[in-house]
Amino acid sequence: MENLDVKNMELRAKITEAVKSEDEGALGEAFVAMANEIQQKVISEARSMASNEVNDRMIMGQRGQSVLTAEERSYYKEVKEKRGLTGLDVTMPKSIFNRVFEYLVAEHPLLSKVDIINAEAVQEWILRTSECTGAAWGKLNSAIVQELEHGFKSVQTDTYKLSAFIPVAKDMLDLGAEWLDKYIRAVLAESIAIALEEAILVGSGKDQPIGMTKNLDGAVTGGVYSDKDTIALKDFSPSELGKMMAQLTKNGKRSIGTVTLIVNPKDYWEIIFPATAVLTQNGTYAHGVLPINADIVQSVSCPTGKMVAGIAKDYKIMLGSKDSIKFSDEYKFLEDQRVYATKMHANGFAIDNDAFIVYTLPTLAVAKSKKIG
Repeated sequence: MENLDVKNMELRAKITEAVKSEDEGALGEAFVAMANEIQQKVISEARSMASNEVNDRMIMGQRGQSVLTAEERSYYKEVKEKRGLTGLDVTMPKSIFNRVFEYLVAEHPLLSKVDIINAEAVQEWILRTSECTGAAWGKLNSAIVQELEHGFKSVQTDTYKLSAFIPVAKDMLDLGAEWLDKYIRAVLAESIAIALEEAILVGSGKDQPIGMTKNLDGAVTGGVYSDKDTIALKDFSPSELGKMMAQLTKNGKRSIGTVTLIVNPKDYWEIIFPATAVLTQNGTYAHGVLPINADIVQSVSCPTGKMVAGIAKDYKIMLGSKDSIKFSDEYKFLEDQRVYATKMHANGFAIDNDAFIVYTLPTLAVAKSKKIG
């Protein structure tokens, strides 16, 4: 993952479309294509470093390569000896998966803001379903005069599965443990990130998490949640954005600091950017200028023409690994490599139906840059 630049937007777009269509065959092929690109970059980088005689672990660590634990090194040693990821006497160390979490949070803007919970060892999570009731004052030793009825719900963390495909070429197995680790973590992280963003924003709730744009109190047909009604955002004036912030306070029951605004990249550049770009007195432009504290996040999974507003941490994603990797029989046509599949368990949802508001964005005519000074 470190120093590995994976920016083939066409491959990512194919994976996103496959997720939307729920076509497992197309999804598998798209994952494999992306993994192959990552694999070739890792092999090329490894050979380049080998030719420069910088294989010493200390030097590799200084250059951003992971320093493996004894357990991780033992795992990859057996992978090389067995020439594959299955039939091993040891399982993938938890630390590998934990570092995938660290990458997701560090490298993906939306995932860094929502509440990702490592549910590796947790099968059930307890969440509050309503606003907290205050405790009651009274004399010492007096009877309890008020019961704290928060309202809680139990959530299963292993409700849905998230699959990722890992093709491993013979050349990959001939590399060192650090390179195998780098490749496997990169494939897992990129695959998870693409699928999670789609689920977080527009997940239907059927065999997948419930997205921010879905109505938790609305009709559910065949397990699919209906979309939330949208509110028209006239412009980015203080009065309009003030109304939005007021709505997020839940009728004054909570204070709002920084709000997260999620938009499609196309809408960001056509609408958000010109509306929030200002010309300063010294002749330079400042962008992202709004009269409220807001983090603007771009996501290809956000529907065009819409903006999702809320406190990002109010969306919970629980993700864990099943800790099993199996050889996939579906992709034997690939030459000189075997394809493996790993399944993770996951669940995701907003803490309540008012946590996120969906707006329709104003037209281009409304978006005008202003001058400061």
